[in-house]
Amino acid sequence: MSINSMTNVAAARRLDVAPLNKVPKTLNEIAAAADVAPATGATGAESASPAAANQGDTTYNVLFGYIPIEVITLYVAVLAAIHQAGKVTTPDWLVFWLFLVATPVVVWLVYSAKLKGLQIPLPFNPNQWPIWEMFAAMLAYAAWAFALPNSPFAIFPWYSSALAGLAVLVVSTALGLLAPLFQKPQGDTNDNPPNPPDAEPAPPGETRIPRRSWASSLFDRATGRSGFS
Repeated sequence: MSINSMTNVAAARRLDVAPLNKVPKTLNEIAAAADVAPATGATGAESASPAAANQGDTTYNVLFGYIPIEVITLYVAVLAAIHQAGKVTTPDWLVFWLFLVATPVVVWLVYSAKLKGLQIPLPFNPNQWPIWEMFAAMLAYAAWAFALPNSPFAIFPWYSSALAGLAVLVVSTALGLLAPLFQKPQGDTNDNPPNPPDAEPAPPGETRIPRRSWASSLFDRATGRSGFS
């Protein structure tokens, strides 16, 4: 899945995004959520139910397709511009680490842009971050950067193209299999305490005296006031 697809899944975990109060938990549900842009309201609930005919293909993409395409594409372009044929230089490593750090930031920015489009507050609270997608994208980037041509890891004697291909396969499969375990519901309703219920209206002909706090009652006793006049 691309970062765009990963953030679609992250948004689908929110209780305030259609389908409301429903979190994708299985591989099929995650695959379906990845293909649908987040929405709110009744219209979003309808669009959040893609046809089941492609579930096999989309599930395969979840298992083997954790690829942060947006970051990898830019990384390959930058690496091609600075790489010196036949050797690994310090800039090669700097670019690798720079994109490694930037990957979770890009995931957060894309996720935040989707929430802003739905008029949902930006997730500044770390509890509202798409932690799983940020971690998965970063790990997937490292695996693909390890396997790409001109990888800085080629400087090590133990490095080989076969090992690099195996690393990509293992990491992608592991991320896909672990994804259902990290589908936890998110949303502002989990972090903010509910508002206190409004007082029930008094029956006709009856006047209810508003409650006073214990501090106000104690002050009234100390000063000899009745509390109400």
